[in-house]
Amino acid sequence: MSQYPRNMLRYTMIILSALLWLSACEDDQVEEPEINSCIPTGVPGELVDARFVMNITSDQVEALLASYLPFQPFDFEDLTVGVYSVSYKTTDKNGELIPVSGAMFIPIDVDSLDIVSTQHGTTIKRSDVGSTSFYYAIDGILMAMQGFMVVAPDYIGLGESDLLHPYLHAELSANPVIDMIRAGRAYACDNGLILSDKVFLSGYSEGGYVTLATQRVMETQFVEEFDLVGVAPMAGPFDLLGTTKNILNQDHYDNPAFLAYLVTAYNDVYEWDMLGDVFQEPYASRMPELFNGTIGSDSINTQLTSSIDTLFTTNFKQSLLAGTETTIEAALVENSFEGWGPIAPVRLVHGTNDDIVPYENSEVVYQSMLANGGISVDLVPLLGADHITGAFFAFDIAGKWFDSLSTTY
Repeated sequence: MSQYPRNMLRYTMIILSALLWLSACEDDQVEEPEINSCIPTGVPGELVDARFVMNITSDQVEALLASYLPFQPFDFEDLTVGVYSVSYKTTDKNGELIPVSGAMFIPIDVDSLDIVSTQHGTTIKRSDVGSTSFYYAIDGILMAMQGFMVVAPDYIGLGESDLLHPYLHAELSANPVIDMIRAGRAYACDNGLILSDKVFLSGYSEGGYVTLATQRVMETQFVEEFDLVGVAPMAGPFDLLGTTKNILNQDHYDNPAFLAYLVTAYNDVYEWDMLGDVFQEPYASRMPELFNGTIGSDSINTQLTSSIDTLFTTNFKQSLLAGTETTIEAALVENSFEGWGPIAPVRLVHGTNDDIVPYENSEVVYQSMLANGGISVDLVPLLGADHITGAFFAFDIAGKWFDSLSTTY
């Protein structure tokens, strides 16, 4: 693929708006499931509630794609998918159980299902997630239309969780994914759905990062619980230190909210009190309010500055680039993925012209995985694609790959 539609963002927003309209067509005749016999309480993955939202058919999704996209990359089965908003329990930075949320998509009248967890990209506004408006989990809908049961976690600090989102913190990114898979399995057990033991993971942008973080935790801590078959981490910021240094070496960065989000999140997780050391005023004192979950990234960008030298203190910039800012550097290295070889097959997908998350992120982690004994690792470059135009092509590649590995529908 060498040609990509440059108006993909506009097409994407039209699709999402149309899907939102569909969500108003709730099926009032569907009974709420009873949650009881298969669900343990007081443990990570406890299913609190699964609220039916609506049914959506493959014809509806295909018609929307055909109407608003200048291409048709997806192959759907003739299915109807039930959409659910889910509440469940996961573990926070203090090891305490907390309520979180997500979306769930279940094909109707399918005898046996593999489960896919899809991880969404960077979201700062708390309500912009699948549990509140399912079209924010569009990749989950696409996977479900291929015959998979799909869970799509909102993450800690988003959806119903009112904490600060621990952006790009590996363990706290993985916890809600693992626990939503557990909650999905509990729902299936309690409602007579037959699930295989197989698990697939996919995600784009931050979701790519979360996907890889989840795989590492599963393969190092829960190898007996999860049979990982395929993992598709797409366009993610895997090399956090390298990416941060790359941004600091630029004069301007058009999405300052992303790097500010990372530092503010780490400041909270590690309890540093370092915002004044990293950011210049008036920006340092604004960070807690900017990232309180009520504002989107576009609005935050307008309240920051794209000038690197104006946003960050000279001491922080020079120290991190020189390797003498050891506290933040250590956290970035700890939450990156170099030095680890995955067991399950991994297919990295990334646009070569990505202007938000550099393509080099995927090259770095790809080479590191191979060097550390990765059993089956591939890197698929999307030639000429940027961060927006690469998204749907990446979803399609992951979906078709998972379909080829599935042993159920």
